[in-house]
Amino acid sequence: MRFVEQNQGVEIWLREGSRDELLLTLRRGEVDLALLLGPMDEAALDRLTLWQEAGMVALPERHPLADADFIRWRDLVDETFIVTSRGSGPEARITVQGLLPPGTTARFAAHDVSREGMFNLVGAGFGVAVLAESASGASYPGVVFRPVGDQTGPTMVEAAAYWDPKRDNPALRRFLAQLRATQGSRAG
Repeated sequence: MRFVEQNQGVEIWLREGSRDELLLTLRRGEVDLALLLGPMDEAALDRLTLWQEAGMVALPERHPLADADFIRWRDLVDETFIVTSRGSGPEARITVQGLLPPGTTARFAAHDVSREGMFNLVGAGFGVAVLAESASGASYPGVVFRPVGDQTGPTMVEAAAYWDPKRDNPALRRFLAQLRATQGSRAG
């Protein structure tokens, strides 16, 4: 918001999509910056880690694990994971499969719904869903959110900004300078 206030002549245009879609639009020069979850290096792109937050699982409030303070991935091996068929759904599938114990095959139910629709399906008892802690602030009927991880603690989710360093865009340079300054002030 500070950038928008200080750069009122700059047009801000937002776009949601899967990681692959956003990276493709970034490489084509259709967008200047992509905000993505997951600490993955992307060839020919620069990256700035913005924050980390705990991974969470959304459970139906009547689920046997709903009263637990912390859920381990191994406790979720028999669950059906609800994912969206668009946006971050494909990445969620890969992430969940990689976090479950070796030899476990996760069950997924993909639906062409928004995040809100996904949580409504959880509340109706169709399965569980994974999310980053920042997405757990809203209240959904019949849904509880719990941190999820392993014996070392919650699984951490990283948010990072990605951009093409060859792109010469003065507004992007100003925005990145502001992001770096914000990161520097948090570190101090």
